[in-house]
Amino acid sequence: MNKKELANFKKILIQKKAEFLNKTNSNQRELDADLEVSIGDEIDTATHNSEKEMFFELVANDRITLNAINDALVKIEKGSYGLCECCNGAILLERLEAIPWTRYCIKCQEEAENTKR
Repeated sequence: MNKKELANFKKILIQKKAEFLNKTNSNQRELDADLEVSIGDEIDTATHNSEKEMFFELVANDRITLNAINDALVKIEKGSYGLCECCNGAILLERLEAIPWTRYCIKCQEEAENTKR
């Protein structure tokens, strides 16, 4: 991978990181505002708790993605970006363009997913 491609991926990763951080901060402010509102009956309380639980799952997924983005940025600095963490083979450029923070080549990803089933 040449320097221009790496610079382009770095720019995309930094942009995605900012988007995830803004989204998470915005969602957190909304949740904080919702918690200040008094809740009505038991059904309202249950609905509110369910919504809170779904929010925290989304936040957890965003944090996982943010960690992957940060890891990809570190790999760019170390010169190992674009290499599969499992087999050390090159990850296809098309795959990196679709998911710039991906860690595995398609073959290793499929093997890992099939093992989990």
